Amino acid sequence: MSEPVAGKFLLEILTKGMYSNPMHVYREYIQNSTDSIDKAIEEGIICESEAAIHVRIDKEKQTVLIRDNGCGISAKKTEEILLSIGDSKKNGIDERGFRGIGRLAGLAYAEQVKFVTSAYGENVKTVMTCDCVKMQTLLQKSNTETSDVMETFKAISSFSYSQAEAEDTHYFEVQMMGVAKDSILLEENVVWGYLSETAPVDFDSQRFGPSASKIRDYFKEKGYPISCYKIFRGTRKLPIYKPYARDLSTGKQAKTKNKDFVRDIEFVYEKASDGQPLYIGWIALTDFSGIISNESVQGIRFRKGNILVGNNSTFVKYFPSEGHNANRMFAGEIHVLHNEVIPNSQRDDFEPNAIYNEMKQILSKWAGEINKKYRRGMSDATSALRRLEKLNADQKELEEKINSGAITSDEKREQIADKLSQIAKKRDKEEKIVRRAQDRGIFDTNRKETVNKILSQTEAATSKVTSLNKKIINADYATKNDLPTSYGRDARKLYQRIIAVIDTFFSEDPKIAEELREAIKSELSVKKKNLVALYSNHLILTDSKL
Repeated sequence: MSEPVAGKFLLEILTKGMYSNPMHVYREYIQNSTDSIDKAIEEGIICESEAAIHVRIDKEKQTVLIRDNGCGISAKKTEEILLSIGDSKKNGIDERGFRGIGRLAGLAYAEQVKFVTSAYGENVKTVMTCDCVKMQTLLQKSNTETSDVMETFKAISSFSYSQAEAEDTHYFEVQMMGVAKDSILLEENVVWGYLSETAPVDFDSQRFGPSASKIRDYFKEKGYPISCYKIFRGTRKLPIYKPYARDLSTGKQAKTKNKDFVRDIEFVYEKASDGQPLYIGWIALTDFSGIISNESVQGIRFRKGNILVGNNSTFVKYFPSEGHNANRMFAGEIHVLHNEVIPNSQRDDFEPNAIYNEMKQILSKWAGEINKKYRRGMSDATSALRRLEKLNADQKELEEKINSGAITSDEKREQIADKLSQIAKKRDKEEKIVRRAQDRGIFDTNRKETVNKILSQTEAATSKVTSLNKKIINADYATKNDLPTSYGRDARKLYQRIIAVIDTFFSEDPKIAEELREAIKSELSVKKKNLVALYSNHLILTDSKL
């Protein structure tokens, strides 16, 4: 009876089939870099301020390079460590990568992958070269050169050693060569954007303002400072930061887009039933006026070791209803702390277990609370406040029309009176929503002055409604003095009826109505004319213009 074999096609699963998004290659290599840096700091090889990860992309040469100044790997251990698959010595608690398969990620996207390293205290530079073209050949079903996964991996791997480094040099470098020209891995802007969302980097204090230090301080006070690493992009070595900023665009269409500002930060912290810290997190408090347009900050996101788990829609399932839309109105992070809540191998969610189930229950309750309080409560209140301000402005405009003599007929009088009535009715409804939100403390401190100002304007506008209605009732028609005294009473009444018809017909375009009135008025001011004929002629002329 033959011994069981881990077949060579397992290598295909661990490279091609492991990750749904090619960009995850960067996450896996940077994840390993952060673990190496942590070890170097712990051993006193470098201090925290010296630690750095560099990412360089050369689209023309079709290469990607990722380098860290962590411990590196001793020449004596390189073959043992780099040839092992699924045999990581990491504990999975302190380190981010622990399954021993992440370094294989790049093999599916390049013709050749090199792992170049040197350890502190050695002058040896070690290069492991993986022939990815040969790997594809060996993994063909018809090829029988190799049969199991280790045999295949060894067949595509070679090592070289040279005494080319100073003893105080220490690094690990991944070189991907022969990346396909049309590969997303070579699109710098896409890569930098992905890293800003995914990698364990810091907030940009300049863009995010006081919120950045507020979040840092809270996490630190709780005893869980955010692990941040300096990651530099390109030959210019520009730092990569998280994408959060002071303002958030909402709405999909340009004409409906608003600017929501981060007015404050709300924090959340929970322990598990075993007494261990479960998670710590934050959400941005905005006006919640709509769905956040920028997908790089859209949604509450999970992080473990400050590395993204899942994407901007992973938290959707925690909302009790309308999860997708609800999540897209929030911006924030949940940093998982419990040792037993572990990212799965694809890092698109967490491995199921009792503590994870407990976390789901707690977060679902919290999501329901913030959805009710902010997405519905604050969003509704903010929308009502904006509508209230608009209604006050509409009444002011109407008041100016009344005072300027816009009432030209009974029909116009009714139109204006009806519009004033509608404004008053709608304003009453919106005011109730705003005052209820004010009583519940939904509006933050920064907006209290604005809210009070709009409510004060509302009170003033409401108090004018009665007097404005009297003005409408008692107003003389603006047409009263349009005609010369040579026109009799019947002609004047006919003229007013004509103007009333024009006002009604062109109610959606009062400018045309006014132009017609002025044209007729001008004609009639010269000498007495046939009103009916004149009216007909002007309508024909207007119709031809339309």
